[in-house]
This record gives sequence, structure tokens and C-alpha cells, in this order.
Amino acid sequence: MITRRVAGALLLAGAAACAVCAAPPAQAQAAATYEIRKGDTLFGVARKTIHAGVTRNQMILAIYRANRSAFTDGNIHRLDVGAVLTIPARDEVARIAATEADSQLRELLAVKPAAPSSLASVKPAPAENSPIKPSAGVPLSIEAAAKRYREGLAMERRGDHRGALTAFLEAGEAGNGLAQRKLGQIYDTGNAATPRDYQTSLKWYQKAREQGVEIDKPLPRMGAP
Repeated sequence: MITRRVAGALLLAGAAACAVCAAPPAQAQAAATYEIRKGDTLFGVARKTIHAGVTRNQMILAIYRANRSAFTDGNIHRLDVGAVLTIPARDEVARIAATEADSQLRELLAVKPAAPSSLASVKPAPAENSPIKPSAGVPLSIEAAAKRYREGLAMERRGDHRGALTAFLEAGEAGNGLAQRKLGQIYDTGNAATPRDYQTSLKWYQKAREQGVEIDKPLPRMGAP
């Protein structure tokens, strides 16, 4: 009778051990991913998946580093539709210093896309002679301003200077430092969409500097010929 009880206990213990061995780790089952759909941006993905206690830029950079193959030619502007992103855990994101994230993200965003992104389709604006002014509507969000800046670059490459200037003005008014620097350059030299305007150029250069964007040449002087 004792032998049967011992044998039964051993069988139960073995079954429990097998069940524990077969159970996958809880963390592996909860691995976070995100599939990119048309219209998604890296900024939007970061906003949806951000962990508590980290900055937006830390989250963006961590996602980019963990999914370089999802970006065509490694370009942060060219996120492939259909790619499945791995969302880094909070500890991994927090290991990136906030200052490092700000600096590296600024550098990555400054790289111009080789071709217009498949996530943003922009039609050239019709040519007009009236001056171009920024939209008087609600200011763009940070993510929308960055996207508008990239759209402006794409339009500029296609020769649509008027559409590009409109996009840069909207992004610049929303506080995008790269767009502000671009506006300083456009008004510094003038182009097909706007004449040269040193005072306006100075204003945009100064706004860009306040955002921490480097100006790669001296500011134009007031009244310069």
C-alpha cells in the first residue's frame, strides 16, 4: 500500500514538472509587434506604443534601431508598408540617454529621402502670383510638421517650389527647426516661388537656432546688397 502511494506521488510530480517545462515564458508570449499600414509614420507608431517614463525621441530611436531593415536604405523617412516592427521593451528604450536620442534623431531626420516616400502622396500646387502665407488654421502637431517638412523636400525636388514653400511655412510655423532653417535659406537667396527677403530670412534662421538647429553659414546682415 505504501509503495502504491509513493508511486502515485512520483507520477503526479513528474506530470507537474512536464507541464512547467512545456509552458512557454510569459514574456515571450507578450512580445510586442506592430505591422505598418499605409499612412503610418514612425512618429505615429512611437506615440501609440510609448512606455511610461521615457521620452518620445527615446522611443522613436529605439524602434528605429531595432528595425533598421524595415527602412529602405536605412533612411528614417522611408518606412516600408507591410513591415512588422518589433517594439523594444521599456528597459531597452530607457538605456538610451534622452540627450543622445534628441541628437541622433535630429541627424537622422536631416537626411533627405532619395525619393518621395510611399507614405505621403503630394500633388503640386497650381502656379499663382500671389504671395505665399502659412495656413491660418490650427497649428500642426510635431509629427505632422515633420511629415509636412518631408513633403516640402519632395515637392522641391520635383520643381514645385511654390508647393514646397507652402509646406515649409506650415511646418516652420508649427516649430519644426529643419523647416525653419530651410525657410531661412530660401528667403536668403530667393527662388521661383518668392523673391529674396533678408529680414524674413533672418527671422527664420533665428527661429531655427532657438530650436537647436545648426546654421551652416553666417546669418545674413541687415541691408546686405
